[in-house]
Amino acid sequence: MFVLTNSQMKKAEEYGMKELGVPSLILMENAALNIVYYIEENFDKTKKTAVFCGKGNNGGDGFAIARGLFSRGFKVTIVPYGDMEKATPDCRLNYDIAKALGIPFSENYKAVLSETDIVIDALVGTGLSNSLRAPLGEICACINSSGKYIIAADCPTGVNSNSGEVYENAVKADLTYTFHLPKADLLLFPARQYTGRLLVGSIGIPQSQPNGSEPTLFTLTEQDAGARLPKRTPSSNKGTYGKVYAFSGCDQMTGAAVLNLTAAYKSGAGLACGVCTEKTAEIIHQSLTEAVTKIIPDTKGYLTPSAYKKVKNELNGKAVILTGSGLGVTDDTKALIKTLLENAEGTLIIDADGINCLCEMKNLLKETKANVVLTPHIGEMSRLCGKTREEIKKDPVSAALEFSKEYGAVVVLKDASTVIASPENKACINITGTPAMSKGGSGDVLAGLTAGLAAQGLSPYDSAVLGAYINGKSGEEAQLESGAYGLLASDLCRYIPKVMEKLSRGVSVS
Repeated sequence: MFVLTNSQMKKAEEYGMKELGVPSLILMENAALNIVYYIEENFDKTKKTAVFCGKGNNGGDGFAIARGLFSRGFKVTIVPYGDMEKATPDCRLNYDIAKALGIPFSENYKAVLSETDIVIDALVGTGLSNSLRAPLGEICACINSSGKYIIAADCPTGVNSNSGEVYENAVKADLTYTFHLPKADLLLFPARQYTGRLLVGSIGIPQSQPNGSEPTLFTLTEQDAGARLPKRTPSSNKGTYGKVYAFSGCDQMTGAAVLNLTAAYKSGAGLACGVCTEKTAEIIHQSLTEAVTKIIPDTKGYLTPSAYKKVKNELNGKAVILTGSGLGVTDDTKALIKTLLENAEGTLIIDADGINCLCEMKNLLKETKANVVLTPHIGEMSRLCGKTREEIKKDPVSAALEFSKEYGAVVVLKDASTVIASPENKACINITGTPAMSKGGSGDVLAGLTAGLAAQGLSPYDSAVLGAYINGKSGEEAQLESGAYGLLASDLCRYIPKVMEKLSRGVSVS
């Protein structure tokens, strides 16, 4: 599903009105009906609803929502905010209709909140660019402290949907019903923490790819993810589904290689081989019966460039190479990363310490024959691109896209909302996952999962996008068993095939 910036949303509305001839009032009515239908389907008519309406078009949505609920027999009270003599034309028209219908109005928001069950926030929407001034801030604070079920129309008041900044007393919604397509910054933290569950409703114009010079943004739905899965064919063998060679682990971090190889196998790769130290190989064989290993002797516990020489004749430019997980940062591992960049063909996935080794030689990314996928977390990205953590977190989409375009690599910028950027100026915002995954090893699983998908023929970018989605969904499923505190990275591996099977059959993943 495509994701829009605010400027792209305005262009979409202009297209609907000017090119298709859809009146703005129809767009507003369609937006409002999404929330009317949601409440009608999920709440009975004994529930009281308070609709807080501003004087802009978001307020117009609110008045239309109140009218729709009132006409269906719901108990509705409108709480207006602002001078309606200065309202936008569409807002004022819906305000006048609500008055003519006799819908109750009240400016005593505290009294209304004490008696209502559902609160609809239609105060500002996506138009906010400043902090919440009095009395708007106080109204929002009272909404938050009311304990009622809060639905935000398009965007919670107090959230800047352009920057993702959250102002003091911003409405913390249980559900945000956004219109036409998701707004990019609602999918990113901190704004995402205030949107609650995010639903998207049609306003009656095509959800086509956005045009213009801005990047193409999207997020995966379950249907999107299912459609991207590599296919399994009746006439096949292990060679059909590719090979992954993981140059992973060191004597102090053997588990990273185990997680890489397990995730690669669990995602469908035909063969997963660990290129590793003797100690790492021992741990791999104790944990994963199916794994193949190529042992690199006399390395003092760390891999060296000789690891590539050991297997180069087996790679043939077709096998997916994964490196960096648990690798350690030494002169030898830096030399290994340099060797891989200079010699690898096909897909090369660089994770964790491989990225830390790469920082001193990142210009090799511009020269390599390989299709590189980088999987940094925020700290590694900071070291890689020279920006502070704060700068990256403020605009992760731009940070990932800028580096991707300059160095020609796919960037998987890992965070609570992972951003996957391509050199072609497109980015996916992944919103699957759970805080329970905030454990060592989760990134190793993601790297192995991405490698396994690439081995089955997916492009590096599609492998990264789908890998992030499945990794997050596996975490969500695993948490149902382990709880929020006890989830381990190895639990993710057990759920990868279950998630993929559900996606392949079109069954909803919890």
